[in-house]
Amino acid sequence: MADFNPSGINHITIRVNDIERAEEFYGEILGFELVRKMGKSMAVYRIGSEDTIVLVEAETSYDTSSRDYRVDHFGFYLESEEKVDEMAEYFREKEVTVLSGPANRKRGRFIFISDPDGNMIEFFYEEDDE
Repeated sequence: MADFNPSGINHITIRVNDIERAEEFYGEILGFELVRKMGKSMAVYRIGSEDTIVLVEAETSYDTSSRDYRVDHFGFYLESEEKVDEMAEYFREKEVTVLSGPANRKRGRFIFISDPDGNMIEFFYEEDDE
């Protein structure tokens, strides 16, 4: 069994068809705190003390007849880059589908896996903003 004790789900990423309409809903109607914008197509909102919801505008948003409603992925925070690599090794041993990584990003390390039904899950470490 993996040595993994999550304190919660760090983030859930949702694909939306109109980022501005989604920002109005999550930010103004639901009152979630905007933490940061990432380009024009991503927004991160805080829920509670540590968890977030991430909105990503679908690539099909320019086509008004196309709709892409789904949870893109959810992410678990790990305490170190080494733990990301340990989890990667564990997933390989258990023959879990690794979609991406382990790999570095600007302030940390990540791996994306797939559950048996194709749901995407991220395990990552990220340095604090400070």
